[in-house]
Amino acid sequence: MKINNIDISIIIPAYNEAGNLTPLVERIARVMTGVKGKYEIVIVNNGSSDSSAFVLNDLLRNHSSLVVLTLSRNFGYDGAIMAGLENALGKRLLIMDGDQQDPPEEIPRFISKMDEGFDIVYGLREKRTEGWFKSIMMKWFYRVWQKVSEIEVPKDAGNFGVFSRDVLNIIKEMPERNKFFRGLRAWTGYPATGLVYKRIDRPIGKTKFTFFTQLNAALNGLTSFSIIPIRIFSYIGFFGIIACIVLGSFLIFVRVAQVLGFDILLNMPLLPGTSTSLLVIVSICIIFIGFGIVGEYVGAILKEVKHRPDYIIRNISRGNDNHRRD
Repeated sequence: MKINNIDISIIIPAYNEAGNLTPLVERIARVMTGVKGKYEIVIVNNGSSDSSAFVLNDLLRNHSSLVVLTLSRNFGYDGAIMAGLENALGKRLLIMDGDQQDPPEEIPRFISKMDEGFDIVYGLREKRTEGWFKSIMMKWFYRVWQKVSEIEVPKDAGNFGVFSRDVLNIIKEMPERNKFFRGLRAWTGYPATGLVYKRIDRPIGKTKFTFFTQLNAALNGLTSFSIIPIRIFSYIGFFGIIACIVLGSFLIFVRVAQVLGFDILLNMPLLPGTSTSLLVIVSICIIFIGFGIVGEYVGAILKEVKHRPDYIIRNISRGNDNHRRD
């Protein structure tokens, strides 16, 4: 895709955010009047079933900087992000949510920080706005992810942030289909820094990120950048075998001691079925090892054979001129 003179592309994945789209676009337009350079707002309609399409059509008539990508269905949060990124034209790319929780008023600060020589500037939430349970789970996820990941990942860094076209080009060249964007952004290793910002409460509507949606995203992040989860089976089997060897040796020692008549161990009772239970435990541990070995191969194959696209674009519409690419 030919890059024109657009300096900043603002990518916004949106799913059933009809009430938030108009005020969000207007806030961005006001903020960007004070930012040097030409910009575009790329909203990805991620299979919305509400009135988002009508709202976006009205916005297209009034905002020449607006680009709307309509996906054929909901392709998930990261799928919508990749759709926006791969069709954006800017030299710098900025991602923010469509629920107004990521304040557009922070955009100049992010861009200014990038001017200091960073290729990536990501947002660090001052305080999480989810309920206490989700907040605790997310904090644990980031800390576990940081421990098991094969790359250095920042804690509590969401997708809100800006990065260079060079970073995007690297991400686009990655052949994997199931892209976990915030992990890929860190994987590039380009100069990066974080900015603390205050994420506000959602003004309209309810979050679309259910517990299971966030759990699936967390599992995707863990498995995309670490094989430790799948190796846990091997670890369980390995340490289980060691435990069984220790227990078996102890039982043999006790039996020999009793046969030889050692008074201390003579009356130590052995539960009936102990040997059978030990064999069952050993067998289970061997199975776990087998699952771990097979899982290593399946995990490697899975990364290569999933060639389905991240998204399908039904049409692309641009502000004012009603230009559409099918």
